[in-house]
Amino acid sequence: MAGTPPRAQHRAMYKTILVPFDGSVLSARALPVAVALARRCGARLILALVHDPSAYIPFVPGEVAIPVYDADLISEHRQQDQAALDAALAELTTQGISATGVLLEGTIIEALVEHAQSVGVDLTVMTSHGRSGFQRLRLGSVATAYLTRATAPVYLVRGVGTDAAPELPVGTLLCTLDGSPFAEAILPHATAFADAAGLTMALLSVAVPQAMPMAPFGAEALLVDESAMALDESGRRAYLTRLASKCPPGTTVHVVTDMSVSRAIIDEATRTSAGALAMATHGRGGLKRMVLGSVADEVLRHTHTPVLVYRPS
Repeated sequence: MAGTPPRAQHRAMYKTILVPFDGSVLSARALPVAVALARRCGARLILALVHDPSAYIPFVPGEVAIPVYDADLISEHRQQDQAALDAALAELTTQGISATGVLLEGTIIEALVEHAQSVGVDLTVMTSHGRSGFQRLRLGSVATAYLTRATAPVYLVRGVGTDAAPELPVGTLLCTLDGSPFAEAILPHATAFADAAGLTMALLSVAVPQAMPMAPFGAEALLVDESAMALDESGRRAYLTRLASKCPPGTTVHVVTDMSVSRAIIDEATRTSAGALAMATHGRGGLKRMVLGSVADEVLRHTHTPVLVYRPS
């Protein structure tokens, strides 16, 4: 076939990979994955550590809280941050890995997003805490907040435990689709990631049963409309099959039925031992997420599978 092979085209997409780093064991879990991807793609690896002076400004108790700027304290923490970044880069160098580091100044999310856009990052690899409920509201989540602003795909490694994360996922990249152009925006990024990581692709769609009320038996009694369910499943399978024909050879299709889309995605990833998930997200944040909900957000909080996430503009 004339032209450049698809594999070469996909790998060329990853030229710069960003790894947000804070010196902790948790954030370092993203490094093996980023390093392995950079090696396979010939990409430039950037470690970014954000020094936020506001985090070190103490408050003097009193009737009115007064911020006290301590230049020596802030300078000390900046030096500690630089030392942590230098140590991480030195460790990578001993492993024969070429990487650059940058110490950013400002609030974490704003500094990371601004830098990612300024250098044209193709992929961010970072650790997700997977916090949920009031714990996330109280502690915040850098990964979740970053997703609401990122313009390039983000690969989230679960921050469970302290053992080193595997270099790359193995097996299948399970790509979730709902029939909308919005969800399909993940496909080129999923294809590129699957190629770079050596994964096969699988397309997943979840059919939600349509229930008919059984009035004679009470308002709470429902009966699944089997004919509508079968039609929906058939339509989704045909839709995925059409998309699979445009994906890399060997792409499979999966249609499952569940009242909860997020639960079905997590269960299917577990059942098939998927190496990673791929999905688009609206990138909602704060109260808007609490009111509207988000399938992607539910999956991110409850799955133990790494997730490639993309927020279409």
